[in-house]
Amino acid sequence: MLKRARKLPARPGFAAASLGTIVATALLAGGAATSVAQQGPEKGTSVVVLIGDGMGPVQRTALQYKLYGKVETQPIDDQDHYGMLRTHAKGGGLVTDSAAGATAMATGVKTHRNYAGVGPDGKLRETLLEIANAQGKSTAIVEDNDVTNATLAAFAAHHDNRDNKRIIAKQYLRDTRPDLIFGGGEEVWYPKGHPGKVPDMTEDDVSYGNANLVAKAKSRGYEYAWDRKSFARLKGPKALAMTRTDAILRGVLIRKYNYRNDPYAVPEHEMVAKALEILGQNPKGFFMAIDVDEIDDAGHEHSPRLLFRSGREINLIAAELKRYQRRNPNTLVIITADHETGGLGIEAHYQMGGAGLFPVKGSGEHFRLDWTTPGHTAVNVPVTASGPDSELFDGVYDNTHVFDVASGVLRQK
Repeated sequence: MLKRARKLPARPGFAAASLGTIVATALLAGGAATSVAQQGPEKGTSVVVLIGDGMGPVQRTALQYKLYGKVETQPIDDQDHYGMLRTHAKGGGLVTDSAAGATAMATGVKTHRNYAGVGPDGKLRETLLEIANAQGKSTAIVEDNDVTNATLAAFAAHHDNRDNKRIIAKQYLRDTRPDLIFGGGEEVWYPKGHPGKVPDMTEDDVSYGNANLVAKAKSRGYEYAWDRKSFARLKGPKALAMTRTDAILRGVLIRKYNYRNDPYAVPEHEMVAKALEILGQNPKGFFMAIDVDEIDDAGHEHSPRLLFRSGREINLIAAELKRYQRRNPNTLVIITADHETGGLGIEAHYQMGGAGLFPVKGSGEHFRLDWTTPGHTAVNVPVTASGPDSELFDGVYDNTHVFDVASGVLRQK
């Protein structure tokens, strides 16, 4: 049995009554995705943190209107509780980066920009993934970009430079040891000159590692996948998948590339489905961190097409998690962002300029999008949650509150 919901000390913020605007933009669930084959409800508690990188309140609202209309609520908002998170980092300025934003959620400590899994003093901080490991739970990180990027590094590594990806990858295998590592970025995992398994499309795909970490992972019991066929064969309990990096982004930026036809591009919602299938076999439960990085790319690139494509993907992931949670109610699902990117706004259809005119699904109405910056902003980001202790997200909190709630659930018996 789960413990009665804990009452955490409220952090300074607005009253829950101020969430009317959140609820108004959080409209409900649909979206189809592949069902997850289950082994039966796990006995222990589990936590999933789904991060829409750069996904602020306006991104969520735009996805709602374009993909789901004004009636059907999108899956990322089809949760039991709603709140807002402040994202500022430690030090000067209010605007954070992904490393500091994710570290606050992963460790409960505000830190400096570029720091991943370490406090402002440079000392290692225990992450949610490591707490789950200590409880005998299974762990996973899942990414559409390279798996060593700043957001996931905050959960599964400890380094004061988010860009030192070769060290971060080594820490995954040597120190934090997630059971499942799914995503892209094989160029970090193979030594310079090694062709890898995924064919190179750009100069960024060329291997630049200083060790064959794929071989090392295999020697430590990890199954290895690099395309859809090999990924489908994964059984666990330990697996490494290095598939096409940023497939949706490539589909927007590279002429004639269709990620749906690329055998090396595994959709992220399918990665999540496979992860749930494997992780759910542990009776003690699990922890999984998921990053949808291409929403952030959409803000940096001012690309509505990328926003809507990556937004469809995060909703497919959320629908997958919802189906799992119905059968496994001991699972806490948290859906939020590390920061907002682009300063996105929604304008009336008759406004001039902007980034284009888009239909409100099923209504005959239209809206315009417009960005104000190619960088990050200090806007508070929504958090939606369901499952054990999810009511503790009702309100406005620092992003460290994710750690406060999630760590308590992971320690429940």
